[in-house]
Amino acid sequence: MIVVKDLKKNYNGLDVLKGIDLTINKGDVVCLVGPSGCGKSTFLRCLTRLEEPDGGTVMLDGKEITERDIDATRAQMGMVFQHFNLFPHLTVKKNITLAPVRLGRMSQAAADKQAMELLERIGLADKADVYPNMLSGGQKQRIAIVRALAMNPEVLLFDEPTSALDPEMVGEVLELMKELACKVIAVNRKDGTVLVEGVNMVTKHTKPS
Repeated sequence: MIVVKDLKKNYNGLDVLKGIDLTINKGDVVCLVGPSGCGKSTFLRCLTRLEEPDGGTVMLDGKEITERDIDATRAQMGMVFQHFNLFPHLTVKKNITLAPVRLGRMSQAAADKQAMELLERIGLADKADVYPNMLSGGQKQRIAIVRALAMNPEVLLFDEPTSALDPEMVGEVLELMKELACKVIAVNRKDGTVLVEGVNMVTKHTKPS
C-alpha cells in the first residue's frame, strides 16, 4: 500500500503540489490525468525522491520513504520514463541486467537468464545484443518496462509511457502494461482514476478494465 499525506512541492514560489493526499492499495492501477504542467510528473518524482518534496509524507507498506533509505525504496519502485532513458552505450540485455547485478540482487548468469525470459515474454529476444539506436520507439519503451521489471518492484511508475510513441506503437505498449501483475501508477493526459487539476487532486474510485 502507498499512502501519501499532504505532499507539497514548490518551485520558485509556485505551488506545484499543494497538499496531495492519496491512498493506493495493492493491486490498484491508478492513472494521473491532467494538462501539461499541472504536476503529474513531479508527483511521481517526489514518490521516488528524484525530487525532494517540501512537505508531507509518503509511506510504502507502512514505512515512510526517507532520503536515508532511498536506495532500498527505489529497488521496490520501478520507474519508466517518458523518453525511455535507456543507456545508449549498452546492449538491450545489458540495460536490463545492470541494476540487478550492480545492486547485488543476483549473479550475472541469473540476471542474463531473467533478461532473456523477459525479452521472450515481449517478443524481443532477438534484440538482446543490439543497441537502443537500432530499436523502434515501441521497442524501446517495451525494453524500458522490462528493465524496470527486472528488479521485481512492488510498484511501477509510468511517466506518460505512450506520449513519445508513433500512434501505431501505442497499442503494443498498452497491452504490455495491462499484463503487468503489480501495482501501477501511470501519468496520462486522457482518462483514468485520478484527475489532477493544477495543484488539486480529485479521486474517482473506478476499477480498471
